[in-house]
This record gives sequence, structure tokens and C-alpha cells, in this order.
Amino acid sequence: MELQEYHVKHIFRQVGLPVLKGAVAYTPEEVVQVAKKIGRPPYFLKAQIVGGSGCYGSLLRPDTQMNGCVYVGDKEALSDAASELFGHPAWLSEANSLFEIHKIYVEAGVNEVTEIGRLIFRVNFEEQCHMLSVVSSSGKLTSFKLGDVLGDDVLERALHAFNVKDEKTQKSLLNILKKAYKLFRSYGAVAVELSPIVQLKDGTLKVIDGRLVFDPNTTHKFPELIPLIESRIGKEREKLARENHFRYMGLRGNIACVVNGIGLGWATVDLIQRKGGKVAALLDIGTEPTKETVTKALRLVLSEPNVDGVLVNIFGGATRCDLIAEGLIAASPEMATGLPLVVRMDGINTDAGQRLLFESRLPFIVKTKMDDAVRAVVKAVKEKR
Repeated sequence: MELQEYHVKHIFRQVGLPVLKGAVAYTPEEVVQVAKKIGRPPYFLKAQIVGGSGCYGSLLRPDTQMNGCVYVGDKEALSDAASELFGHPAWLSEANSLFEIHKIYVEAGVNEVTEIGRLIFRVNFEEQCHMLSVVSSSGKLTSFKLGDVLGDDVLERALHAFNVKDEKTQKSLLNILKKAYKLFRSYGAVAVELSPIVQLKDGTLKVIDGRLVFDPNTTHKFPELIPLIESRIGKEREKLARENHFRYMGLRGNIACVVNGIGLGWATVDLIQRKGGKVAALLDIGTEPTKETVTKALRLVLSEPNVDGVLVNIFGGATRCDLIAEGLIAASPEMATGLPLVVRMDGINTDAGQRLLFESRLPFIVKTKMDDAVRAVVKAVKEKR
């Protein structure tokens, strides 16, 4: 689950991360009112649709190719700019769909900034550890494994990765690192990203954009997040997933993943990304699926509009691989012509499951190792395009 930008900025502000002034507006009149509270121009008007970031995603007006983030240089232009966004259809390329804009995050604009870099705290499910990644202003990526605390040695390495020499800036970066890590751990987030961090003319640092990603099944631990979960892209698919007791998360890529365990799921997502692919949806069918639930799961991920390939990754537990195979074969008529479907199964009745897939004479790509399966689906999707 990913929150909208204005929710993310509110939480960042609460924990002391330095974000720009801003608030959400629901009408052009409210946009003007929020801008008055912010102060003098310039301003950013950012369309709020989960699945596409305002300035840094690919939310476009199909008629004008206008990005979902509008820079406004003077107060007189605010109302007209807001009217251009509100209620009009916007094309979100990640979802290959049209959406109306009903909310705009109005934020103070900035000029003449220096980019410092980006940082991401995330869970590495494959290696069962926490990671810190730093991207310097030159684009160099450095990643570290983290222990139970954010030690001085890691902080020193992170500062070195940012390649910042000024002591005052280093001190500000240390403060940001500590607060972002505290947020990451206290909320049990899957990922916290600050992107980018910039330096203003007066030397202060600001977080321009960011993301908070959670496992949707852990939000009950944080009641304050429940009101923030609004209608979002793929809500019909998520409702259907809940009805079938699946865990489901719509993402932004073009490879759908069906797995039997959320830990295995995130490990699969990590590996796909490392191999150059992007995940469109992650669906956890649980450890004891039936033929019928497997069929429903495959049909569900195939309903994502931007899927170019599917990876079914089953490992261990009480999952019967022959039932997985029967469910995949039953759902095969739903598959688009030429859509690659890679299957990796390693559990109860593995040989029987693989034999059923081979004997079906359907175009399943069967692999025995996870690494081979990921390579195969990424390669097949790239070749298809």
C-alpha cells in the first residue's frame, strides 16, 4: 500500500523531516486560499492520484500532454491553472487508464536549488534484512545492509556516498537520515524514500518528494493510517483479492507475480528489479491454495491493464504443486496470445505439477530455480516489446 503525496508530506512533517509548505485543495478556490497561506509565489500544483506521482511520475493530460505537476509563477495564474487540472481526464501511463483529478496538493515552489541526492530505506525480503541506499547527485548508487540500529559507521559511509564536504550540510543530512530511519522502523514500512533532497540558496535542505510503502495487512497496527487509505487505482481488483483471502498489491511495472507467501513475494520483486524488470502486481495466494483459487489469482493479475508477462513462483510450505498446475491450466484461456507465463514450483508434488504443465501442451515456461525463472520472465517481456 502506498499513500498519496499529501499524506506522505504530512507524516514527514510530523516526524521533523524538512518538507516545503503545502496543503491539499479540492476546488480552484481552495487552491488560491492554500497559496495565500503558503506565502509568495512560485507554487507547485500536484495532482493526487496514487500510482503516479505529481511531478515525478507520468501523469499526463491526454489532450495537452501536460504533466500532472504545474509550476505557477504568480498568484494571478493560480485559479486558471487549477481549473485546467480539476475534473479533467488525466492519463496515467502506469495504469494505461484515464482518471479524473479531484485533489491537488498545493506546495511552495523553489528556484535555484542544488540537488544533494536521494535516500531509500527498504526491506530486503530475499536476505531478510534492512537496506539503506544512497544515490548521489552524480547518480552513483551505494547500498548498505543495516543492523538493529543506525550506527555511526553506517552514517559515516552514507555521508561519504552523498559526497558532501560542507560540515553544516553534513550535519543537516545526518539529521534527515536519523529521522527517516526512525520513521522507517517505527511504522514497520516496506520502504521510505526521500527523493530528491535539495539545498536552497540559504543553505537549508528540503525533501522535495517522497514515498511511504506499507504491507496493507499491517495497517491495523497503526490506526492513524486507516483514514488515509482512500479509493485508488485497482480498487476493484483489491476488493476481489480480499474476498478471496489473497494479499494483493498493484505496483507500476509490467510483470505480474503470483507467489505463496509475502516474504517470498518481496524477495521475487527485489530479484526482478535487480534483473532489470518491473513488477505490475504482487499476489500472495497463501500456503494452501485450491485449483479454483489459483485460477482466480491468475485471472486477477491478468486483469491488470499493463501486464506483459506473468511469473508464478511457488516454494515450500504446504502448497501442492499439482493443484497449482491444474489451476494455471484452467485459467489459460484468459491469457492473451503471446503473453509469456513463467512457472517455478518447488514443494509438495513438484514432479506431478511440472508433468501436468508439460502434458497440457500450453506455452508455459517451466523453471526449477527462482533465479532462472526471474531471468526468463524479464527476458521474455523485453523480447515481447
